[in-house]
Amino acid sequence: MTFLMLLALSLQLAVSPAAPVVPSAVVNIPRLIAESIDGKAATAQLQAFQGEKQRAIADKQATLRRLNESKTLPAQIQRAQLELQRFTEDAQVDFAALDRQVQQEFDKRLRPVLNQIAEEEHIGILFEYPQQVIVWVAPAVDITSKVIERLDAASKDKK
Repeated sequence: MTFLMLLALSLQLAVSPAAPVVPSAVVNIPRLIAESIDGKAATAQLQAFQGEKQRAIADKQATLRRLNESKTLPAQIQRAQLELQRFTEDAQVDFAALDRQVQQEFDKRLRPVLNQIAEEEHIGILFEYPQQVIVWVAPAVDITSKVIERLDAASKDKK
């Protein structure tokens, strides 16, 4: 269905000589996160938080194992299980909140760079790649490297 719609659109554009040509480009967001200074810092921040919580959960699990192995009262074991469960749930909620915050901060720094490059390159449409709708991308329209350079330069200028 999507293929047929794209085919029909491309045929219509090919036949219509008055149709304006809108320059487009793509940017690979996962690559930006993996290769840019800000993206690496955001990833490190999330990994550090996750590691800290995982160590705390492992400690609580070890405590619970010791309680189970000893002759501890069942009520104490239940309390420890409940504490572990609540801590794990809280850690998941906290991680999701931090992830949203980090994404928003990264987006705040990224958007002006994307806007600047789009204006300079006279880009009418900028797509995020990889997306399921985009089947193929010519390397010539991928501006990810340029965005990484500018984002890194802006990050270094802030320091």
